[in-house]
Amino acid sequence: MITVRAILGGIFLFLGRELNFLFAGGMAALLAYRLAPLLPDTWPTWADYVFIFGLGLIAAATPSMNERFGYVVSGFLGGGYFMAEYYAPGVASLPILPFLVGSVLGGVVMGVFTDWALMVLSSILGAVYVVDLFQLSPDMKMMLSGGLFLAGALTQVIIRRMQQQ
Repeated sequence: MITVRAILGGIFLFLGRELNFLFAGGMAALLAYRLAPLLPDTWPTWADYVFIFGLGLIAAATPSMNERFGYVVSGFLGGGYFMAEYYAPGVASLPILPFLVGSVLGGVVMGVFTDWALMVLSSILGAVYVVDLFQLSPDMKMMLSGGLFLAGALTQVIIRRMQQQ
């Protein structure tokens, strides 16, 4: 799982706006992975993987069908996952109130600011995932994640500007 988070972190960091479908699918898959231990024990072990893959696929299909709704779904999933991880990091359950608050805020912000909010949110999540790979002091983690956030956000802004010209 660490390798998957690292790869998703790198993609989110530098290409979050370009690959909105991957951002939505990745957020849904990470939420499903967090909820998989809560599935019934009587289900076969492969059902967990089907659950994770299915939720990720459904969420990845939404931006492809309707771009505006895809932004809202991405914000909803990203904001909810961010608040859930902030409130209870690495716990198998999902804290409902922080998840709902983060989801609503993320969905509204992404629905209003679309591209810019997606660039900021994907850069933040990408930086957090990449920094989690290293065992660093809290000060070093903060500095490294800030630098990665700036690098990822600037890269996405440059790519956006180049596409507009």
